[in-house]
Amino acid sequence: MTSRRKIEQTYRTWSSPILLELKKREHQMALVERQALENVLLERRLLDVGGPEGTERRRSGGG
Repeated sequence: MTSRRKIEQTYRTWSSPILLELKKREHQMALVERQALENVLLERRLLDVGGPEGTERRRSGGG
C-alpha cells in the first residue's frame, strides 16, 4: 500500500503543473478537449469552484 500511495503522490506532483499549463492553452483546444480538461481539473480540485458551499464533485458518501 505504501508504494501505491507514493506512486499516486508522485503522479499528482508531476501532473498538476502540466494540467495547469494546459489550462493556460485551452483556447487552442477543441471544445471536447476543453471540456475533458475542465473535468480533470475539477476532479483534481485544481479549479476554484468557490467555497465550501460551491460545487463539490467528491462528496463523502454517508452510509
